[in-house]
Order: sequence, then structure tokens, then C-alpha cells
Amino acid sequence: MFRLFAVVFVALYCIENVAGAVGQPMEGESEAGLDYQKLLAKLEILDTKITRVETTSRDQFSSLESKLDKIAKEIENISWSVQYAQKDVRVLRGEIQQFKNHSNEQLKSLGGSVTIIQSLLVEGHRQKQVYPVNRESSHQTTAQELRIYDSCDVASRNESKIERVLPEPGFGDSFPVLCDQSYESGGWTVIQNRFNGSVDFYRGWKEYKNGFGNLNGEFWLGLDRLHALTYSAPHELHVLMEDFDNKTVVAKYSRFAVGNEHESYSITRLGNYTGSAGDGLSYHRGSKFSTMDVNHDVPGNNGGVDWTGAWWYRRGHHSNLNGQYLKGAVDHTKYHGKGITWNPFRGDDYSLKRSRMMIKRILN
Repeated sequence: MFRLFAVVFVALYCIENVAGAVGQPMEGESEAGLDYQKLLAKLEILDTKITRVETTSRDQFSSLESKLDKIAKEIENISWSVQYAQKDVRVLRGEIQQFKNHSNEQLKSLGGSVTIIQSLLVEGHRQKQVYPVNRESSHQTTAQELRIYDSCDVASRNESKIERVLPEPGFGDSFPVLCDQSYESGGWTVIQNRFNGSVDFYRGWKEYKNGFGNLNGEFWLGLDRLHALTYSAPHELHVLMEDFDNKTVVAKYSRFAVGNEHESYSITRLGNYTGSAGDGLSYHRGSKFSTMDVNHDVPGNNGGVDWTGAWWYRRGHHSNLNGQYLKGAVDHTKYHGKGITWNPFRGDDYSLKRSRMMIKRILN
């Protein structure tokens, strides 16, 4: 628009000069010249205004451009801040998740420890009378004693107590067992229990075959009974342990079975391990049972005598829960591996405070 006015102004200026060069104006030309002068004046005023508007617009545009640059920089800074904030949020969420996972694991561990302690201390809440593992049948029996179950998982879950079981016809007479109904929803048959050293476990083959001790205290249920139970149906095995620092752990095996005497009561089935104690039994899978007077260890070794216990020895051991009750750390030179040991838990130079072996029938 400004250029159009400039062209008009130049054209008029040229016409004015041409008119002046020709000479005196003709009649009527003076009036036309006046109108021309007025037009030039208006054009000059208009040009001035246009110039001012153009200058003002340029200044405003420059100011707006500067503001836009500033806003763009601020947006860029905000964008970086948002990115860093998002990164911090992701990191924080990860830390929160780790904390939750760790807390859940600790809660589970504490819950498991409470359950184990309750199960291990259950003997303190039982009756004080002694109930021998090999109870004589000549005494008068009560109505309760005449009730026979095929497994602890079908006995009453109200409390942990002694029940009579007959796993399957053909395995002989029924026999008493301790049913633990407080550990992991109940239904567990205790096959070994140690907690104070009141019963000597350094015994011969016959006693380990038939069982010894008392079901209200420390005992070994007996290899014949263990075979009858584990061959009547699939069973799992849980081994609960505690040291003298009151730390409780458990070793769980998805399957467990013991052969008959002809097979030297070998571990014929041992499933997958889980738990907090470490796997101290898989090393003994397939091994035969040995005692102080009957050795089935590999040639050149006599596990029952060497480790003063009775177990599925195999050129040494990774566990020896029927060893001596030696109360914690032992002299390596005298008692290495001879106590109640579970190598992955406290090693071979530490004799545990408690051990409880329990089996449960797998119904599915």
C-alpha cells in the first residue's frame, strides 16, 4: 500500500514539474493546481501516518517476537523439567515396588516363622503323659483310641494330637501317630521330632525300624511305618528347623517316599525342593539307611558310626538330623558333622536346637 502511494506521489510530482516548465497556467488551471497541492499535502500526511504505523508495527512485532522467544525457552525448560520429573517418578515407582516386594517377603518370612514356632512348640501344650511309639496293646483302650484313620489329613483339625492310622490294608496293624493340625492348615504326620535332647538317637537298626521315643516328646516314628505311609499314597515332606538364635527355617520337598526293609529303606522318591533352609536332602536321594550296627554307606565309609547317628549316609552327608544333641557350635576337631546338622543352614559344625520332619498325603 505504501508503495502505491509513493508511485502516485512521484507521478504527481513529475506532472507538476512538467506544468511549471511549459509556462503560465492556462485559464482554470490555477484552481486545478490548488486542488493538486491539497492532494499532495494529504498524501504527505498519509505517508507520515503510514510510516508511523509501520514503525509502531515493527516495534510491536519485534516485542512480540522477543516474548515468543522467551516463552519458547520457558516451554523448552518446562519440557526438560517434565522429562526429568517423569524419570524421577519412574525411579521412585521402581523403588516403591522394590520396597513393597521386600516388605511382602519379610512378612511372608515372619508369618512362616510364626507358623513353624507354633508347630515346634505344640508339644508344650499337650498332655504330660508319655505315649510310647511302640505302645503295648494289652491295656484297656478307650472309644477314642478305637477310631482309626487312613491319614492325618482326614482326622479332626481342631487340635494337634495323637491318632491311630492304618494307611492301607495289607500294611499290617494300625499304629499311633502324632497329627500336627496347626502347621499350614494341618493334616501333617510327624515322623521325627527333636527339641531338647531328652531321647538318645544313637541307636541300632531294630529300633530305627520299629520306632522309639514317645509321641508327646522326642521320637522317631519308625522306618516300617514311614514306608507304609509313603507307599500307600503320594506324600510331600516338610522339615522344620530352629537354631539356638531362635531362627526358624523350613525345607519342603514336593514328593517323598521310603522303600521297604529289603530295599534298606532307601529314599526312593524325592521331589523338588523349596524353602528357606537350603536343600540338605537331595544329596541323599537314592541312598540306603544306615545305623550304628548296620552300614549301607558306600564302601570304605561307615556313616552311622562316623557321624554318631542314623541317616541315609552317602560318603558323608549334607544333613544329619538324627545326630547327637550338641547344643549349637561344636569343636570342629571332635564333633564335625556329628550333631543335628543341616549343612545349607548352619553347616556341619553347628548342632540345631529343633528339628521336626512331617509328611502329608497329596490328594490331587
